[in-house]
Amino acid sequence: DAYIGHPFVITTLCRLAHVPVWEDTDEIASTERPLGCTFFQRAVRELQTVQGAAAAPQPPPQPAAQQEQH
Repeated sequence: DAYIGHPFVITTLCRLAHVPVWEDTDEIASTERPLGCTFFQRAVRELQTVQGAAAAPQPPPQPAAQQEQH
């Protein structure tokens, strides 16, 4: 395991990855939408989809077609 926590290392890695940073500071520029919010909203939508599918009334099972015996 590697520890990457020193501000210089973080700043250098951000520059190499072309992450936008404010000049003259070590603060990373804010994103348009926080990633946590994006992933949370996606999880909520998926949960609502699953819950909606589970709550939808299921059609009654069709009786098996019986063959006539002669």
